[in-house]
Amino acid sequence: MEELVRVETHGSLALVALNRPEKRNALNPLMLQQLHQHLLKLSQDPTVHVIILYGEGAGFCAGADLALLEQARKENNFQAFSEAEELLQECVRLLATCPKITMAAMHGFVFGSGLDLALACDLRVAAAGTQLAANNVRLGLVPDGGATWALPRLIGLGPAMAMLLSGDPVEAEGAYRLGLIHKRVHAGRHVEEAAAWGGELARCCWEAHAAIKRLARVDPRLTLEAALKEEREAQKRLFEDGLPSRSAGRTPS
Repeated sequence: MEELVRVETHGSLALVALNRPEKRNALNPLMLQQLHQHLLKLSQDPTVHVIILYGEGAGFCAGADLALLEQARKENNFQAFSEAEELLQECVRLLATCPKITMAAMHGFVFGSGLDLALACDLRVAAAGTQLAANNVRLGLVPDGGATWALPRLIGLGPAMAMLLSGDPVEAEGAYRLGLIHKRVHAGRHVEEAAAWGGELARCCWEAHAAIKRLARVDPRLTLEAALKEEREAQKRLFEDGLPSRSAGRTPS
């Protein structure tokens, strides 16, 4: 089987590469199946603390495979389109909710479904010259991997609406100012810099990371009192391992 997603592990870091460079890493069903399988396995691996997603070749991901989209439209085969959409959403759910820190290391183009995957990650690093676009509207479609939910939460409704309604790309500098990416790095150093950051984060207590991630992504309609209760309960669970191990001079396992 063609290896459209490649995984390497280095200690507690897992590097997940979208590996279809000749098609600008455009997502097809097989690629999404492989990505989902790898993410599911890594999310359950106790030795992995940080998952870094990046793209081989000229860019991170150009979005959905337009040839397959056009074929589905021509054949009026919404079922095929819907199955691919479901796979994308499963990958988005895993990136967003798995107990590992997930990071997108981006360069080149980050369009459509590729942007959905990046937005689902906890952290985003972008090389100089990276362009991010929710360009689904230019195909007469809406984002189907969570961008309409994620963008307003990340950058506010006004900038999000501009991106979603126009489909215009935002370059790394502008994305950084908006808060859409966390670090800008020199061209060609996105994976290296993401791995260095991931290595620093991996030295912290992964159980605390998992709890923080769950708490931060909780329903924003939750009241302050309910959020405080959730934090208190999470702290109680972490206390037994985290605090004693710190006092003993070790990083919690």
